[in-house]
Amino acid sequence: MRRLIVPALLLTLSTWGAFSAALAAQRPTFVTNKQVTLLMKSGERNSGTLVYHNDDKFNLIVNGEEKAYPVSDIALVDFTGNPQPPTEELTQLPTSNDPPELQRHLVVLNDGSAIKGKLYTIKENAITFDTEQGQRRDFDLSNIKRLYVSAPGARQLYASQISSQNPITGTTGQVPTGGILVNASQGWTDTGRTVRRGQRLTFAATGEIHFGSGAEQTATPGGKGGDPSQSTLPAPGMGVGGLIARVGDNGNPFPIGAGPTQVTMPANGRLFIGVNDRELSDNSGTYVVTIR
Repeated sequence: MRRLIVPALLLTLSTWGAFSAALAAQRPTFVTNKQVTLLMKSGERNSGTLVYHNDDKFNLIVNGEEKAYPVSDIALVDFTGNPQPPTEELTQLPTSNDPPELQRHLVVLNDGSAIKGKLYTIKENAITFDTEQGQRRDFDLSNIKRLYVSAPGARQLYASQISSQNPITGTTGQVPTGGILVNASQGWTDTGRTVRRGQRLTFAATGEIHFGSGAEQTATPGGKGGDPSQSTLPAPGMGVGGLIARVGDNGNPFPIGAGPTQVTMPANGRLFIGVNDRELSDNSGTYVVTIR
């Protein structure tokens, strides 16, 4: 009897394992009818037809080829073709870096209304969203402007736009009119400007940051020299912690400094500014930058 039961049990488990694998392979995939732009936390932008495999990635079809982007790297999904949200929209994002589960995402509709909640799934023509009131709702893709996947990521990308209406954290006073707040612990900050090759801009920056745990590891916008690994910094010709810039998602970083400094733009594209450091997570402090 024992010899009969054990092989039968093994056969049953084996059959169930194959059946489960077959079910997993049949998880629904939705190729939407929408062209979207994925705005990554790094500032990179990727556009194409949205595809969803009910996993931890958003996929895009570009020129007939499909590419996957981890949700953890995405700040927002833009459905308008112009991922430049108004300030009043950005101020509705959760301010916590770890918001409650049903306030983790934000969907913004064409009429400007913003609904906090959590993305449940994406369908061919709609997204299913669990609202913070506990309701599960479908929103037609044609009625959506933007879906914020990471509030902290979006706040970082649009820090200058948000900070223009808020005091500088940890300092006194307001950000000067037209000033941009650059947080030393975060990645590239979108200046909101699209520049052209050969255009000359004048930068001026103030503030002090810490680029490590040591008391002596401080820098001003001009950077601090003497870093033995300076050749591996984003802009090797500048000291660690200095103010740098790049044009476009993949442009080479170049030094800016404290200024006022007039810099000729090396390419056409979106202008980003940041801090000349390899490891940002242990940084603190901010620079305030004006550009004209």
